[in-house]
Amino acid sequence: MSSVATSLPKLRSETRRRVLQVGTLGLTGLTLAHALRAEEAKTLRLESSTIGSSRAKACLLIYLDGGPSPIDLFDLKPESPAEIRGPYRPIASSAPGVTVGELLPRVAQQMHRLVQIRSVRHDEGVHDPAVYQMLTGYKHLSSSGGLKVEPTDLPHLSSAFLRADKSPTAMPKAIQLPEIMKMESRVLPGQNGGILGPSFDPFLVELSMSGVVQKPQLHRADGVSVDRLRRRSMLLREFDHDLSRLRHLATERLDSYQQQALSILESSAVQRAFDMEDESPETHDKYGRHRHGQSVLLARRLIEAGAKFVTVYWGHEDQDWADGRGPRPANNPWDTHRNHFPLLSQSLAPRADQTLAALLEDLARRGLLDETLVVWMGDFGRTPRISKPWASRDHWPGANTVLLAGAGLRGGTVFGATDRHAAEVITDPVSPGDLTATMLAALGVDPTQYISDASGKRHRVSPGQSLWDRLPLA
Repeated sequence: MSSVATSLPKLRSETRRRVLQVGTLGLTGLTLAHALRAEEAKTLRLESSTIGSSRAKACLLIYLDGGPSPIDLFDLKPESPAEIRGPYRPIASSAPGVTVGELLPRVAQQMHRLVQIRSVRHDEGVHDPAVYQMLTGYKHLSSSGGLKVEPTDLPHLSSAFLRADKSPTAMPKAIQLPEIMKMESRVLPGQNGGILGPSFDPFLVELSMSGVVQKPQLHRADGVSVDRLRRRSMLLREFDHDLSRLRHLATERLDSYQQQALSILESSAVQRAFDMEDESPETHDKYGRHRHGQSVLLARRLIEAGAKFVTVYWGHEDQDWADGRGPRPANNPWDTHRNHFPLLSQSLAPRADQTLAALLEDLARRGLLDETLVVWMGDFGRTPRISKPWASRDHWPGANTVLLAGAGLRGGTVFGATDRHAAEVITDPVSPGDLTATMLAALGVDPTQYISDASGKRHRVSPGQSLWDRLPLA
């Protein structure tokens, strides 16, 4: 008996590969059913969760790796000395009385749809823990650099949402693109499922440096009909039934994920979401024919197809730091310690301006803005005083600006304020935890609820307080 029992799991594993190969995710090497494991509460201990009425059907988080400069883009201080205010001036926007920096003329025309939160702050002046706190809401145990991904990490916000939300969907709920953020070849912690396990990692969709989508392999193998897939699935369930007495871990129960895998394989709408060629040349032009523009355009398409939480990172690129060494790879391009003003005005801001403005206009035209929460943020702010000798701005976690749009918010407004040098928050301080709580609440998840990891340990989905009772609503 014992020898048979010990050999059955291996047999079962080999048989699964032969019986039901409904498709693979080419970017991760995992079966599609495995990637959907996190969509069903059967895999982990169930707890009572509080799911309230949602303000949005989806969240689109745009993350600018490195930290954009609020004093140059939004929270300008034109009356400050030149060594603080810098070369840029505020310009009028589509919202009466609200100004933005001159580097964002297109966003200025969409300001009636945006809320500027000018009072975001935390205490992490190093990228690694700052990224972790902005994406999880929680402070890392270490405030140093050189952090590595650990199984004890707390989950990315979208992974926590994935664990808390029980609603069915044919599209993977949590998706990230165009790549994973790294520093010196290290993956930065805070981007995956953490303590929830790899089944709750956001589904990665990669785009090339030129903005070409690397389509995941969601299609059926050639010659395999839907009926054949269903017969395979039924046969596999028979194996599962026969071997049920050997299932000591809930994570081995795959039947619900196989059903969702079949749903994706059968859904032409899901597969079409990755067909960027369906968009008109004019739409590609509006978003920008660069990696960031095409990433955000794909994010819009994924949300239309049913994705609940899409994170778009800026991604690495070559930069010239004006030190005579020419362009070189920059893992976090918005970290402009050197050559700050030329990089901002000639490279970074024009693309960010083009893409964000196009997204807001497009979502509004399609009737999607009211049901989508758009969030635009980075690691931290930049120093108010221009640094020497590089005439640039360094890390500044004490005051930052984050943008929100959609989900019933009343645009054209400013929440919170900083002092006369944009150095310190003076009204309505907002923490990274407050931001994560706000995003979760928008999607109908109570941010104070607890979820369980694979070991049964309970974890509060967000340490912060939702801002929805304080933000301006339409």
